[in-house]
Amino acid sequence: MSRSDERAAAPAPAPPAVPRAPTLLDALLPVVVLIGLLALTIVLFGIDATNGPLQVALFLSAAFASLLAFKNGFTVAAVADAAVGGVTSAVGAIFILLAVGGLIGTWNMAGTIPTIVYYGIGLLSPTWFYLATAVICALVGMVTGSSWTTAGTLGVAFVGMADVLGLATAIAAGSVICGAYFGDKMTPLSETTILVPKLVGGGLTVNQHVKNMIWTAGPALGISLVIFFFLGLAAEPSGG
Repeated sequence: MSRSDERAAAPAPAPPAVPRAPTLLDALLPVVVLIGLLALTIVLFGIDATNGPLQVALFLSAAFASLLAFKNGFTVAAVADAAVGGVTSAVGAIFILLAVGGLIGTWNMAGTIPTIVYYGIGLLSPTWFYLATAVICALVGMVTGSSWTTAGTLGVAFVGMADVLGLATAIAAGSVICGAYFGDKMTPLSETTILVPKLVGGGLTVNQHVKNMIWTAGPALGISLVIFFFLGLAAEPSGG
C-alpha cells in the first residue's frame, strides 16, 4: 500500500469539543460555595479572617468555578482569558478605591474630621441627629461616589459626635452606613455603579442602571429615614 493510500485510509481528526452551555445548577453552585466558605471562615477565625483566610476562601471559590468551566468543555486558555477580562474591567474601580484611601488619609492628617465634630455638635440637634446623619451621608456619597470615603471621613465624625452627645453610637453608625451606601449606588461616579454595566453588557448604560436601582434603594432609604426620625424622638441624650 502506498503512502497516499495510507493517508486516505487514516481516520480524520476529531473536531474540537464544543463547550456546553452552563446549567442553572452550574451558575448557582459557585455562589453557594463562596457563601459557605466565607461563612465558615468567619466562624472559624472571627475577626482574624481578614488577615488571610478570607482571601483563601475567595481563591478556592474561583478554583471551584474553574473546575465547573472545565467540566462544561471550556479550555484552560478560555478560562484564563475570562479571568484576565474580568480583572481588566475592574481596573477603573481599583483606581477609584486607591483615590478613596488617599482622601481618607488626607482628611485625617489635616484635622478635617475633628473640625466636623466640633462644629457639628453645635449645629445638629440630638432629636434630628440620626435622620440628619443619614441624609448628609447620602448627599456626600452621591457627590464623592464612594460609600467607603463617606464612612471613613464623615462617618467617623458623626459617630464621634454621637458619643459626645450621649446618643447611641451603634444607631449613628447604622445611619452613616445607610446614607453612604444609598449615595454610592445613586451616582454615576461610583466605581461599583460603573463596573456593573460593564460586566452585564447588553447595552446597559450607567444611567439606566441607576434608574433601575432607585426602585429598590429609594424605598429602603425612605423606610430607614422614618425609623431614624422616631429613634431620634425617643433618644435621651446624656452628653454635656
